[in-house]
Amino acid sequence: HHSFITPSFKLSYYNEYKSYLRMDAKSISQLRVFVGALKADPSLLHNPDISFFKEYLESLGATIPPPPAKEEPEPAQPEPAQPKPEAAQPEPEPMEESSEEEDEVVELDNTGVIDEVDELLDISMGDEGKQPSDEDMEKSSELRGSAMCAMSEGNAEEALKLFTEAIELNPHAAALFAKRAQYFVRVKKPANAIRDADKALSLNPDNSLAHKSRGKALRLQGKWEESMLALSAGQKIDYDDDTQELLNTIVKPNAEKLRQARLKRESKQREKDHKAKLERVRRAKEEQQKAYEAQKARDKAEREMGGGMPGGMSGGMPGGMGGIFDDPEIATLLQDPEVVQAMAAIQQNPAAMMQYMNNPKVMKIVQKLQGKFGGGMPGGMGGMGGMPGGMGGMPGSTPGGMAGSPPSTNNTNNNPPPQPPRFSSCDDVD
Repeated sequence: HHSFITPSFKLSYYNEYKSYLRMDAKSISQLRVFVGALKADPSLLHNPDISFFKEYLESLGATIPPPPAKEEPEPAQPEPAQPKPEAAQPEPEPMEESSEEEDEVVELDNTGVIDEVDELLDISMGDEGKQPSDEDMEKSSELRGSAMCAMSEGNAEEALKLFTEAIELNPHAAALFAKRAQYFVRVKKPANAIRDADKALSLNPDNSLAHKSRGKALRLQGKWEESMLALSAGQKIDYDDDTQELLNTIVKPNAEKLRQARLKRESKQREKDHKAKLERVRRAKEEQQKAYEAQKARDKAEREMGGGMPGGMSGGMPGGMGGIFDDPEIATLLQDPEVVQAMAAIQQNPAAMMQYMNNPKVMKIVQKLQGKFGGGMPGGMGGMGGMPGGMGGMPGSTPGGMAGSPPSTNNTNNNPPPQPPRFSSCDDVD
């Protein structure tokens, strides 16, 4: 059954296989690049994608270099701390003369003021949703009487217990909270007294005992102005001599001292704010005046530079010369009255420039203007056509000549042509 595999068949099959394996020029070039890469870095053979090629080389007896050891990353070195740039310190404001007076301590009579701060006790404030029955209200009234007896006998714990039980039976009775507030004042617990007094006033704003208990508790805390208001409110509802004596001897004098000190501070602050506002307005006006004077000087210089020029140019700056004031240095120089006067003199009589040759400010602006207009003064400066560099000729040349025109060749007197001004200092060259 293998009779069809003849020698001629084998030769034909071998030729077809060779033609299949034949590589084009592009493939050969790519293979050459690949081999070159392997020569440069044999570790590429350990790439899993070409493991088949590595196995083929090993089957031919080739020695494959071992894979390179993995380099462990070095621990990152902490960067040295950069010194923080020092923040720009604001300029200190001038000390106010009244600084010592503002820090003036008010002398008060702190008799009876307690230093320690009392904490709010965890006691019942009653159930606001409870609707007491007649029996509850009667029992609550009995407990209140018992609590007052205990308080008068000096049994503080029993009095607090009985007042609280009465409140739980009738949580809508302002008098019960006012009485317990009075109890807390006697045992010097002002924070608890103020809480009970506020609750009583929420139930009945006209409860005088609640106002007075609250005022006495605020006095224990040294809050004199608030204490005076609360005690005075209680006195309006139900006057008593003891409360009035407390008001007149201690509370009102201290409250008045504090009120006067506060008004004094507020007045000084208003005065300080007013002075600061006036100073801001003054500085703003000063800056506006400076800007106005600078603009006025520039306008005057521009008018003097543009006025009275030969050739009918009295109406303004010739030949784009108005743009010279965009140069801040020229604008600054033209604010100098000496420079303005010199430039005006040169425009009226170009020969006058010779007397300013040693004036660095005048020469500076002349050189600036020459640089601005390509070596010549704009518009020829009116009839100065004989001087090189655009400065024009001496008087007698043709007015309005072109800037930078060469000297006339018709020199009948064989006199040397006038030379341009020389500037010995390189500091004036831009």
